[in-house]
Amino acid sequence: MGGEMLYVLRQRLKAQKIDIDKTIQVLDDVTIALLNPKILSSIFEASPMIEIPQLRSTLESVALSSIMKLDKSSMDKLFDLMIMMVKYQLTAATGPREVILIILNHIDAMRDMVSDVNAQKCVSMVHQMIINFYGCLTFDEIWNARQSCLNELESYNVRVSILLRRSLQNDDASFNITPQKYNEKYTEHRNILASMRIKDVSPETCCGGSFDAFGDRKTLLGKNIYLPTYGITESTRRDSQQLLRDCGVKAELGMLAVQLGTEETNYERPFTLNLLSNMDEEIVNKAIDAEENNAKQNNSENEKPKLNEDYRAKLDTVYADFFDDENEGLKRSMDLLDLLDEIE
Repeated sequence: MGGEMLYVLRQRLKAQKIDIDKTIQVLDDVTIALLNPKILSSIFEASPMIEIPQLRSTLESVALSSIMKLDKSSMDKLFDLMIMMVKYQLTAATGPREVILIILNHIDAMRDMVSDVNAQKCVSMVHQMIINFYGCLTFDEIWNARQSCLNELESYNVRVSILLRRSLQNDDASFNITPQKYNEKYTEHRNILASMRIKDVSPETCCGGSFDAFGDRKTLLGKNIYLPTYGITESTRRDSQQLLRDCGVKAELGMLAVQLGTEETNYERPFTLNLLSNMDEEIVNKAIDAEENNAKQNNSENEKPKLNEDYRAKLDTVYADFFDDENEGLKRSMDLLDLLDEIE
């Protein structure tokens, strides 16, 4: 859930064009607080499951570790997002190894987000703790822990816009579980694997997925769903890169042909910029047509054309907007409610 918190914060900080230095500070501070050994010690010890109110209190203190203000409404919204994303990922998981891979995908994202040396060390330490702890558990122990978590989250049913847009959630807040390339099919092999420890079974037996620090996790679950590249596989990315290279070569050959005089140039503007709304444009066009008709009727082609006053006012407004300072600077305390605006 802490990883999902970082995903949301990063998305909103970027969307609102927050100063890069402030963004780095927030992500570093929150990550370091999240991976505090005092917090992690209770997770990696044999103890009863942490209750939701206690978990919320811990995550709230983590969010407050940086330069953000946090009111109840903000935390409610952030907590609902974290809860529902984790609930979706656990629901969609196809086996115990994928549950671990989901955690490692969050760890990988943390490693990519932070720049502070201490934060990087914390991420590496936690990665090793996860491998050591879960590797000694049996398949069924992890699968039963997953089910216990889902039982705790059963009462939480909140619609999340990103899941709705990707057709992963229905209007009633239930999930659409679509088949993915990664599929352990644990229910089919449970009789064989149930009592075996994770570290004693070859990854290839369970659809692959590396536990190494920079390994290929194979599964999308646990990755940052707010990124535009979410869902793009390595093969698709390679195909896209090859297409771009091919287009680049074709463009260079075309330019060479023009320079050699073997091809005619036909320059076209890539697009027409319209600074007015459709209604405003229609009004302006009608005004211009009327002026042209009057000019023809009065044989006054040589007169200086008059500019529509409404059109002039709109141009002045647009011109002024270009010089408005969009980045007035981030105040010492940022309101998280503003950052979370439009998430759902």
